[in-house]
Amino acid sequence: MKNKRERIKNALPISVIAVFVAQIIDVFFIRCDETIFGDVIFARIAGIIITFIAAKKLGIRLKKRCLGRYGWYFELFYGIAFSVAPMLVVYAAELVYFKIKGYYSDLYISFYPPTTEGGSLAAELALYIFALLINVFFKEIFRGFLLNGLYKKYGSKKSIYIQGFIGTLLSLVLMVGMAVHGVFSERETVDVAIIITASLVSTFISSVKWGFYYKVNGSIWMAMADHFVNSFVMTCIYLSPDRLPDKWLLVKSLVVQVISCIIFIPFYYRRDRVNAEYAKEMKTRREVLSAMNESTPDLNEKSASDNFMMMMNETNQNRKFGESKNNEILDFDRNPKEYSNSFFEDA
Repeated sequence: MKNKRERIKNALPISVIAVFVAQIIDVFFIRCDETIFGDVIFARIAGIIITFIAAKKLGIRLKKRCLGRYGWYFELFYGIAFSVAPMLVVYAAELVYFKIKGYYSDLYISFYPPTTEGGSLAAELALYIFALLINVFFKEIFRGFLLNGLYKKYGSKKSIYIQGFIGTLLSLVLMVGMAVHGVFSERETVDVAIIITASLVSTFISSVKWGFYYKVNGSIWMAMADHFVNSFVMTCIYLSPDRLPDKWLLVKSLVVQVISCIIFIPFYYRRDRVNAEYAKEMKTRREVLSAMNESTPDLNEKSASDNFMMMMNETNQNRKFGESKNNEILDFDRNPKEYSNSFFEDA
C-alpha cells in the first residue's frame, strides 16, 4: 500500500519529466517545427497522452475539473475579448507608427500562416489550425493538470506561478534547439537577446494569466479561447506585405500580453470576490442543512433546502430593510457550481 501511495505521489514529477523528454526528442531529433505544421506536433500529442495517463494515476478527472463546467460559452466569449482587445490596441499603434514613418500610404492587411510555402493557402491554413488546436489543447489541459496536482501542497497562487515557470522552461527548450540548429547563427547578438527574452517573458506572463483564468473559472475554456485567438492572429495577420522581423513580432506579442493582463485585473478581482462570497454561502448552507438534519432526522433534503432558502431570504431582508418581509424569495443569480479555491477540492 505504501509503495502504491509513493508511486501516485511521484506521478506528477514523472509526468513533467516525460513531457520535457518528448519536447527534447521533438526539438533536437524529430524537428517537427520545421514541417508544414509549424509546431512540435509530436511533443504535443505525446504530452496529451502523458497528461491523461498521469491524471488517471493521480485520480484527477480532467474532463470534470478542466472541461466539465457550465457556462463554457461565457468563458469563450471573455477569452476572445481579453485576446482581441489588446491586439486591436497594438495593431492600431503599429499602423499609426507605419503611417508616420511613411512605410506605406494605404492600409494593407496580409493574411497567411507562417508555414506557407507557395502551395494551397486553404490546405496549409487548415493544417496550421489543426496543429495550433493541438498545441493549445495540450498546453491548457497540461496546465489544468499541473494546477490540480500542485494545489494541495502549494496552494492556488503558488501553483499558478510554478506551472508558469514549467511552461517557460518548455519554451526555453525550443529556444536552445533553435540555437543548436543554427537558426540564430546569422543574427546579431542583440537581436538574439531580444528574441529569447521577449519570447520567454511573454510565455511566462501569458502562462500565469491563463493560470488565473483557471483559478476564477474552474475550467480551461477561457484560456483556450484567449490562447488560440492570440496565437492565430499574431502569426497570421500583418499590416504589411511581409512578416515583420521575429524580434519585433515577439516584442509585439509581449506588449499584447501585458495589456491583456491589465484588462484582466479588474475582472479577476470582481470574479474572485463573487467566488469567495459564493463559497462562503455554500459553506453556510451545508452547515445549516447539517444542523437541520440532526435536529429533525426525518427532514428530507428538499424540505431542508426550502427552509434554508426561507431563512436566508429573511436574513437578507432584515439586513436590507431592517424588518422581515413575507412572501419574498431570495433570487440566486448564479449557477450552483463550485468556484475559486473550492473547485480544486471536489472529487
